[in-house]
Amino acid sequence: MTHRDRADEMVAPPRRLSAPWPVWEAGVAVRVRRAEMTGDVAALVGGWAGRRTFCQPGFADLWREKGGRPVAWMAERGDEPLAVLPGVEFGRRPLLRFQSMPDGGYGGVLWSSAVAAADRASVVDDLLAAVVRAGYVKTFICDFYHSLAGADGFRQTVAATSLVDITSPDWQPPDRKLLAQVHKAKREGIRVVDFDWGAHAEGFLTLVRLTERRHGRRRPLYGDGFYRRLADYARNDGRVRWLMCEHEGRPACSHIYLLEDDMLQGWQFVFDKAFSFLKPNQYMELWMCQHMAEAGIRRLNLGCSPQDAQGLRAFKDRWGGSAASYPVWARRRGLGRLR
Repeated sequence: MTHRDRADEMVAPPRRLSAPWPVWEAGVAVRVRRAEMTGDVAALVGGWAGRRTFCQPGFADLWREKGGRPVAWMAERGDEPLAVLPGVEFGRRPLLRFQSMPDGGYGGVLWSSAVAAADRASVVDDLLAAVVRAGYVKTFICDFYHSLAGADGFRQTVAATSLVDITSPDWQPPDRKLLAQVHKAKREGIRVVDFDWGAHAEGFLTLVRLTERRHGRRRPLYGDGFYRRLADYARNDGRVRWLMCEHEGRPACSHIYLLEDDMLQGWQFVFDKAFSFLKPNQYMELWMCQHMAEAGIRRLNLGCSPQDAQGLRAFKDRWGGSAASYPVWARRRGLGRLR
């Protein structure tokens, strides 16, 4: 299972643009421009994103493997940046698409501390007007942090996740059966290790294929190259925690977590059902919660689940938590309305 159960079809990146990108000159000397997320722009986005992994330029770069191009829409007054909307473009004109962030990752507008809350609405209007003028056939902004009070020209849908407070030193999931399963896993002698591409790639990719097959996917959501990039990124960025659970030298499951602000975010779980009797998923998630709580992480984010994934939803309900809803802003035009 992944953070988002499917992504829009990705096609090759544009070789060149058929026309210059528009620069939207708004009132009160606010200028909006599109910039590649490299160099100084990447440094700015990374600094403003802080502890938010989804918006980090290095994380956005992973989608180059799927034909994506990380960009930032920047609102500026003179040389002073006011706000930035990071995201990834896919495809080419006239089928160019923009996601902030890809595959249900938390995006939205990042703000300069110099912009007062009362002044943000007008800046957002200018910023989104420029995005609309860019002519994307599909635009998605997954606004978990409610950075947009509204979005003219966009349709709002509501997504929801469940957040579990794990700050108490003696915190445990409320479900007694879940705790019994964790104790069983301990008795069976499974162990959790940090993922290493050289040692674990073959076993991990087998787990991916098994999981994708159970979900009935004709092709994997992410290819081998994407995971290789992710492994390289995780090795250099502690905000990505990739773990393998093994039993008698064989891979039982893999969990990839992101440290997103003060949350532990499960991004992908893959597993071999032949080891279900060991309860490795239950053991691994509780193990990770306990270790991250000791490191200062305050909440477990169980993520958004597809409506038809009843087993997944039931598994998440066993961890307790409170529902948290957030808007997803979408705009489709032209051929983007077809699918």
